[in-house]
Amino acid sequence: MPSVKAITFTCITASEVRVSGLPIHFSGFARSDGRVGVRNYLVVLSSVALVNRWAELVASAVPEARVVAGEFMRGLRSPDALRQERASEALVTHPNVGACLVLCHDAASARLWRKYLADCGRPHAVLALMDQAGMEAAVGAGRQILSRLDDVRRTVERVPCPIGALTLALECGGSDPTSALVANPAIGLVVDALIGAGGGAIVSETVEFVGAEEPVRDRCPSAQLAARLLGAIAAAEERMEEDGERYRGVNPTAENIEAGLTTLIEKSMGAVAKTGSRPFAGLLQFGETPATPGLYLMDTPFFSPCSITGMVAAGAQITMFGLGVFNPSGNPLAPTIKVCGNPMTAARWRDAIDVDLSEVLAQRLSLDQAAQRLGESLVETAAGRETQAERWREGQFIVPKTLTPL
Repeated sequence: MPSVKAITFTCITASEVRVSGLPIHFSGFARSDGRVGVRNYLVVLSSVALVNRWAELVASAVPEARVVAGEFMRGLRSPDALRQERASEALVTHPNVGACLVLCHDAASARLWRKYLADCGRPHAVLALMDQAGMEAAVGAGRQILSRLDDVRRTVERVPCPIGALTLALECGGSDPTSALVANPAIGLVVDALIGAGGGAIVSETVEFVGAEEPVRDRCPSAQLAARLLGAIAAAEERMEEDGERYRGVNPTAENIEAGLTTLIEKSMGAVAKTGSRPFAGLLQFGETPATPGLYLMDTPFFSPCSITGMVAAGAQITMFGLGVFNPSGNPLAPTIKVCGNPMTAARWRDAIDVDLSEVLAQRLSLDQAAQRLGESLVETAAGRETQAERWREGQFIVPKTLTPL
């Protein structure tokens, strides 16, 4: 990578630019619970890792089906068991889900799932593996039901939906100097515009805010909220140091340093840039749904597939992912818009990046124009345009665990 000094750029602050108003409506899927989807996915949920393979075999019969599976375990203790239960329930009833088939191991679990889904407002079915007569029969039964659900799902059409019904999951990875100069500030301007239109945004990876406590405090409308957010950041830093290694001494990572970052504050301030300039509305636990529109910090681990899982479980319909060097993260239930301001990354990973903003560094594109381009991509994605992450089926579901399972 060439020296950053070889690149001439003009530093522009967020206050000097703006995103033109987003449209009042976009073409989406109105759900009976009042939420809005940007996709109408057919989902097969494996409720426990024992039936992951069954879910894969069943879903393979319908090319458009999405499998929701992870290391969903038995034997978890509270609060891990409750966190896993709530996350899996939230994922299968996500606003981007048009119909769902839940696969369980035993009849008792299936009964609980049928009770939960009774009023979910979308076509659904639940099967238990132990009620089947062999694997061939189990796969056949699942595929038959999935086909029927797909037929019903396809009858649902897009309708005009308010842009303010959208909530963005905000993520960044492979951070380098262009993250703080281009991709993340452009995302932040779009976040400001969306929240101004009545929408919401969630940012996570709590330790990414270590070193940026002052701007977080300044954007809290009350001392009480500031104490909550700063307390979560301090607790995350303390957890990171439990193994005896000082977090502020090992971050930026080797990947970040190789890409051109030198200090933790550089990295953290770059990460904060993607949140825009609006005040924080609250602190969320993993997978917790925001009570009102606005900007929220979700307390999650720093691994992007895990943090994105939490934000999607909270109801975020689209992920905006700022890249320096490339990162393959995503989520199967929320289209991921990958945004990059690094010209070398954009050229090398052209088939995996959605919005190339690298012209900002060469002064061929202003940050205002970059944000406008990104806002247009948001609206087009919400209306159905496939993202590169969707094309490659990127993404995983990871729910964090804090206690040793039984």
